[in-house]
Amino acid sequence: MTDAVVFPIGYVSIATGLSTHVLRAWERRYAAVSPCRSASGRRLYSQEDIDRLILLQRAVARGHSISQIAGLGVKKLAGLTGSSTQQKLELLSAAKLTSIPHTIDSCIQATARLDDSTLSGLLDRAEVQHGRKALIEAIIVPFMAGVGQRWRDGDMRISHEHLASCVVGRCLNGMLACNKGSSEHAPRLMIATPSGQNCHLGALAVAVIAGDHGWEPVCVGPDLPSAEIASACMTIDPAMIALSLTCHTNSQFIDTEMRRLGELLDGKYPFVVGGAASEAHRRSIENAGGSVCSSSDELIDRLH
Repeated sequence: MTDAVVFPIGYVSIATGLSTHVLRAWERRYAAVSPCRSASGRRLYSQEDIDRLILLQRAVARGHSISQIAGLGVKKLAGLTGSSTQQKLELLSAAKLTSIPHTIDSCIQATARLDDSTLSGLLDRAEVQHGRKALIEAIIVPFMAGVGQRWRDGDMRISHEHLASCVVGRCLNGMLACNKGSSEHAPRLMIATPSGQNCHLGALAVAVIAGDHGWEPVCVGPDLPSAEIASACMTIDPAMIALSLTCHTNSQFIDTEMRRLGELLDGKYPFVVGGAASEAHRRSIENAGGSVCSSSDELIDRLH
């Protein structure tokens, strides 16, 4: 397993049983862990961070105050948790989660060999073992980030990134096809990527999550100018719009597109924006009347 593997906050929430709100609060108020940050400011946690948070969660569950134990070392925290049947069950669950870094590393190795079949099989098995939400947050997101980093470092070529994107896209489309479909009364979520954004994997992931939470996802594709997004709304009449911003392209252009979209929608359709590049444009998104979703949990909150 590569030491470079790090995990987004959504996965850490799954692994520890702590909400993303609690994770942020424990970091800000008590310095329980100090995750590193991506170029766009997203929190990225190491396996050591996750192990520490699991111990803190167990200690708090046994009545200890987080303010009193946040600064303790791992050995002392382990001593506070004791040993019980519940802890054994927790350890079994943790053992299942420890397979995730190995799966990510195996996916990266398969990509390095341009082994489409093996990579597809790894993702299929991970969906069965961990579920769709965990597959997206805990495996696909860090896997694609790892491939992207290796491409930038010169350890992989464009062909590697394209193969990984094709296999992941096929996996996500398969999840969509397996959905039984929403009822005729299900609210519609129109999903797109703005002009200049050609990567549609984030949009597909949003569609899967929306479908799993009772919405009818309508994907209108990547690289759409604001005028086209607004025009599509007139036909689809969605209850909400979700946009994926993953690529750090011309910042001024993106800000202009957000402003134009806000003007064209004129408050008629609420819209949310997620993806690795969304935080960098929070001000322009909010000024246009939209909001930023930093995690799938935040999106799910808006879907309910």
